[in-house]
Amino acid sequence: MPKKIAILVDSGSDVPQSVLEAHNNIVVVPLNITMNGHNYRDAVDITPDEFYSALTQAKSMPQTASPSPQAAKDAMNALFAAGYQQILGITISSGLSITNRTFQLAAQDFAADQVTILDTKSIGIGSGIQVAYAASLIRSGEPFQQVIEKVTVSIAKSRVYFYVPTLKYLSAGGRIGKVANLVGSVFNIKPVISCDSKGIYYPIFKARSEEKALQKLVDQVIKDCRDSTHFRLGVAHGQNPSLVNELAVKLGTATGRKVDFIGEISPSLGVHTGPGLIGATILSY
Repeated sequence: MPKKIAILVDSGSDVPQSVLEAHNNIVVVPLNITMNGHNYRDAVDITPDEFYSALTQAKSMPQTASPSPQAAKDAMNALFAAGYQQILGITISSGLSITNRTFQLAAQDFAADQVTILDTKSIGIGSGIQVAYAASLIRSGEPFQQVIEKVTVSIAKSRVYFYVPTLKYLSAGGRIGKVANLVGSVFNIKPVISCDSKGIYYPIFKARSEEKALQKLVDQVIKDCRDSTHFRLGVAHGQNPSLVNELAVKLGTATGRKVDFIGEISPSLGVHTGPGLIGATILSY
């Protein structure tokens, strides 16, 4: 009989709500947010809408923190107590957060064939779509090692893109990576950024208007689709539902297929990007 497999993921991986609702073997460990003197568990104590509304009135820049190793370990113990026999941990990029290291530390208390942690080298919907893929493989009956191998291949082949209306929050939060050279270079620049092979932010396009930035993003995703034999598409937004729906329509028209997932950017990512962010990802497998 196949072993029961669970997925443990951090809240910075924006797993679409539809995926969470469809798979009860996915457990999310929240990152932590400090804002206006209050501590919140990401997407537990504060919703994205509540966060972005509060952000506009914040007296200082909010801060984020990785879950503790104990929080990850407690979640693992709870999954084993619930009858799961193996756990696949999937996290945001180790190049942007210590969350992967936190999960790795927690996994050391279990046998190697019980818990495996993967680094998506991505973030937000780019990481969350890997969770959706892993969940589909598990549901289809794939054994643990095969799931690990297939998701690992997908991580290397997949891409994520973010349109960022302002560099203010990335710069203030210190998570700007290779995008730093754009700060102050052009007034009101509208960049599209991605994550490189090490999971670090870098700029791929810059434009003078939102419309041009979004078109560059769409063109890039279309190119990726042409280069992929099998793929899934996901989009997400940070308090920008009309624009993300517009993006989904454009991608659907260009590719001839409906976007697979539409989600929201978690508060823990919104801390570093601010409101208005639009994300798009192509999962290749």
